[in-house]
Amino acid sequence: MNLPPLNKCSIAVIGLGYVGLPLAIAIANQKRCILSNKKIQRNIVGFDLDISRINELNKGFDRNKISSKNIKNKLESIEFTNDKNLLKKVDIFIVTVPTPIDEKNNPNLIFIKEASKLIGESIRALDKQKSNKIIIYESTVYPGLTEEICVPIIEKNSGLIHNHPKNESTFFCGYSPERINPGDRTHTIDTIIKVTSGCNEDVASWIDEFYASFIKAGTHKVSSIKVAEASKIIENIQRDINIALVNELSMLFKKIDIDTNEVLQAANTKWNFHKYSPGLVGGHCIGVDPYYLTFKSQEIGFDTKLISAGRSINNYMHEYLFHEILNLLSKQNEDQNEINILLLGISYKSNCSDMRNSQLVLLAEKIKQKDLEITIVDPKVDRKKALEELGLKILLGIPKNEKYSIIIFGLYHEEFEQLSYEKLNKSAKNKTLIIDLTNKIIGENVIYL
Repeated sequence: MNLPPLNKCSIAVIGLGYVGLPLAIAIANQKRCILSNKKIQRNIVGFDLDISRINELNKGFDRNKISSKNIKNKLESIEFTNDKNLLKKVDIFIVTVPTPIDEKNNPNLIFIKEASKLIGESIRALDKQKSNKIIIYESTVYPGLTEEICVPIIEKNSGLIHNHPKNESTFFCGYSPERINPGDRTHTIDTIIKVTSGCNEDVASWIDEFYASFIKAGTHKVSSIKVAEASKIIENIQRDINIALVNELSMLFKKIDIDTNEVLQAANTKWNFHKYSPGLVGGHCIGVDPYYLTFKSQEIGFDTKLISAGRSINNYMHEYLFHEILNLLSKQNEDQNEINILLLGISYKSNCSDMRNSQLVLLAEKIKQKDLEITIVDPKVDRKKALEELGLKILLGIPKNEKYSIIIFGLYHEEFEQLSYEKLNKSAKNKTLIIDLTNKIIGENVIYL
């Protein structure tokens, strides 16, 4: 076994989205090892097949609006490219590609399979390699996927045998789940403990020391790749189920005329109560990850009743909110041609530009299908993409001279922080209701989910 030198290895981050770009920058930022204080001299390649993404990054622009301030300073430390030939000189591959679901809620593995094939071709039969290659997966997967799906693809395309104890021309794999929280300025990549794992003890220790060299919060090494995979997926499943619980309670309490927020505040006075708020669950993590585990469960004949129920409830919430809006409008007795709705926020979460699996997008589409006029304001999202791909016109700010029948305060973007109850009322008609999904606004005509 000949592992790469820890502080002088070359690294390729495959996939430069919400996970890959911050990771590449974090690696480039660290000039001295946190563990040993030794100087770090690593070559970093940021790889993505999207040439437009590469061109933007090389100009110092991040369309996701996460790392733009840091990119220009890192151009000398990171080589952004879509040139596959550059991967042939790399020691460490870190895979951060998307793992979405298809229209049937089954795992869509096209990106992670293509990344594995690319890596296999890049390390193909390198008999005279100075050290064995290490491939680390960070993309969210079900337990077992790395070794059952990805490793065989690398073996097939490289001509090498994974984790071969007697073969010098072998490669090794590990898994270290990403814990990026887009839009969160507090819990950044270097402040979150990193779970690590490897295919054998020596590789697991190398991977753990690698992450510990630049993650200030430290690491947590587990016994196997499967354990690391499972730990990641249950993080989001736990949140999904807890939010589903309060969503169901909220729907129940509304029917019996009880204020859900007041109930939660009261219950939260007990030391061991975990407070969650009702809300719309979307995005590429909480709204997707549970399906990876339910898929694996079905594969082995196990019925995940609770996980599936939680998904069903949270998937329904945009439809529930839509019917609540129609009910409120019917009580206002306003002519349908005069009804106009203001939606503040369209991405899947606050301070994030990502519209993937956004329940607010689904809500806006339902409102449009009902032939109701809707104005959408979101300064975070890619407005051109929203128009071309979703058919939704997005404004940067609230029109000054318009008055709305219903105002939906969907997300608490930093650009919306100055929107007080008084300011929102300036855009309201006499009987306007403000539906506050952020739980930040207090007023007599404000209602909550």
